[in-house]
Amino acid sequence: METGKESEKLGLGIDLGTANLLVFLEKKGIIFNEPSVIAFDRESGKVIAAGRDAYKMVGKVHSKISIIKPLKDGGISDLHAAKALLTYVLKKVEDLTEKSLGRSTTVICCPSEVTKIEQDVMIDLAREMNMSDVFIEEEIKAGALGAGVDIFQSKGVMIVDIGGGTTDVGVISFGDIVLSRSIRMAGTYMTNEITKLIKKTRNVEIGELTAERCKIELANLNPNAETVIEKFAGRDMVKGVPKWVDISSEEVRKVLEPVFEEVVKLIAAVLKDTSPELSADIFRNGILVTGGGALTTGIEGFIKERIQVPVTVISNPLTCVAEGLKYLLKNRGDYRVNSMQM
Repeated sequence: METGKESEKLGLGIDLGTANLLVFLEKKGIIFNEPSVIAFDRESGKVIAAGRDAYKMVGKVHSKISIIKPLKDGGISDLHAAKALLTYVLKKVEDLTEKSLGRSTTVICCPSEVTKIEQDVMIDLAREMNMSDVFIEEEIKAGALGAGVDIFQSKGVMIVDIGGGTTDVGVISFGDIVLSRSIRMAGTYMTNEITKLIKKTRNVEIGELTAERCKIELANLNPNAETVIEKFAGRDMVKGVPKWVDISSEEVRKVLEPVFEEVVKLIAAVLKDTSPELSADIFRNGILVTGGGALTTGIEGFIKERIQVPVTVISNPLTCVAEGLKYLLKNRGDYRVNSMQM
């Protein structure tokens, strides 16, 4: 049962993703949902922009500006940049100071198989920001809660979270994760594969923002879908001049299919280690897909055809983890066993 002192604490949830940063504040909801990117002035070290404003600067700035993505493959790769990003966001959006953060209870989400070292980095980040009461939770549990799943029932639920840096697959029953697996192949990896494809087949280099747009607009896993061709601008690698290239949805499908096949293998591996009773529940209830990768056209049919289990993309795949944080914070006393005290 929560004490009066506990209930007075500020409830803060952070989904520190490779692609996007989402911040949830109790009684206010999601207060920030933008790319995990920050821009610094190299000379002064001051923050110039963060989130969407910094993302628009990727590949377009001069040598006096540094663009940094603090996370890679679901883990913090640059602690200083991660702290600066969170500090900037919390100060700008909600005017949260170190004093108010010191009175907060914070839950930070991470991928299923994040290493102990990577968890320690997250704890160090929280400590540097003066967060006094922090615990780390797996994204798939928060995602299930945010999707409206009652994870406390005596039935197995499988969640497939295809994020920016990692793809997580987990089975949840009686309020906790029974087993989970993770691979570091997800949205960012797919974007890089598209860039490689255009280099190899066209001798044209396209930027990160262009490759991401290509993925969003053309990715379709349905082999019978009508082929769509669109023009994208890049740089001719031989002549060094700007050049338009035609890219088809068929090309994008062929380069992304192997990635999604790996996702299917991951699902199959988790199912293989799942008990018969939980497997029966999953067969009846189906597989829930979340994360940015869930928005790929044709993903439901792609997985279902190979696994022979019903597949559903939830209605809020991009925000379900952050929305699930409110349940973890509301029942923070029940999760105290997972708490990492400072």
